[in-house]
Amino acid sequence: MTTLTDNIIGELSFNHTWSRPYQICFFDELMDVRLSLAGDETGFIQENQRSAYAHFNANLDFHLKTAEAAIFKYYLSVCYEYRERFGSEFADRMAPIITQEKELKILIKPTTVLIQESFDSDERIVGLLYDCSWDTSLGLAVKFINENIDEVGPQDIIL
Repeated sequence: MTTLTDNIIGELSFNHTWSRPYQICFFDELMDVRLSLAGDETGFIQENQRSAYAHFNANLDFHLKTAEAAIFKYYLSVCYEYRERFGSEFADRMAPIITQEKELKILIKPTTVLIQESFDSDERIVGLLYDCSWDTSLGLAVKFINENIDEVGPQDIIL
């Protein structure tokens, strides 16, 4: 397995993306996820990827709490649509009605913090990726641009 050590991001290994284990706090519980950098196996890391990691990591807890609130708002906006799709047999299991942010913990699981390439722009792009009960094929993502939430939706908004 190919590895490299970046002075900002740390030791990474390549398996389709450059990645390493990473820990985040999810609804006050420490969780193991992957830190992943988009790119190819040449090991070239864009300066804006280093900057995105450094800026995001500097206020990680704040960004994660902001993401939790945004996901809750997003879920409330799509919950009834998904409940209709699932029908009465599966609605309560796949897209239950919830009233508090912390109830999301049973519906979503963080998997990856993705530091995306931004090519010719100066944007710092970070995506938080989750598995979720209501969309098992596309999952869920929170896309940050320059440490501000840009969008919440299926993972294809960041991949």
